[in-house]
Amino acid sequence: MELSDLKIFTAVVQEGGITRAAERLNRVQSNVTTRVRQLEDRLQTKLFDRQGKRLILTPAGRTLLDYADRLLALADEAEAALQEKTPRGLFRLGSRESTAAVRLPGPLSVFAQ
Repeated sequence: MELSDLKIFTAVVQEGGITRAAERLNRVQSNVTTRVRQLEDRLQTKLFDRQGKRLILTPAGRTLLDYADRLLALADEAEAALQEKTPRGLFRLGSRESTAAVRLPGPLSVFAQ
């Protein structure tokens, strides 16, 4: 399963149908339909009950939607974390005791701020 599949799936759910989801995603309707069907085939379950042009989530679709929302949010979070320029994480520094006592207090104070 790819993130693009999940983006298409969530767009269909949010927009309430294939046509509006296709417009929002700047894709043709047939592509969105095909991708949803491929996702259903891959998962070997129906994600939507089709009632005319309306799509109603099945219980399996609701389960997938919960996971899709979390996975897409996590992917966005990872992308944002990589874009940050601020150093993060554990900072280890080793020095001799005499250097640590005399030369490091000033730079460490600036770093901490």
